[in-house]
Amino acid sequence: MLRTAVAPSFTEMGQLAAIAASRTVLNYFHTREIAKERAEIEHDQSGPSAPRPA
Repeated sequence: MLRTAVAPSFTEMGQLAAIAASRTVLNYFHTREIAKERAEIEHDQSGPSAPRPA
């Protein structure tokens, strides 16, 4: 493990880049989903219910 921190190979750097990219994409979509849920909850609590588009 220490060898990887001191002198990483191109394969190890590629794996790290793939993990970082995957986490970034997942975080982006997770944040969007949370914002959508919050907006729906606020809308539902704000007053009389109007039909939501499907």
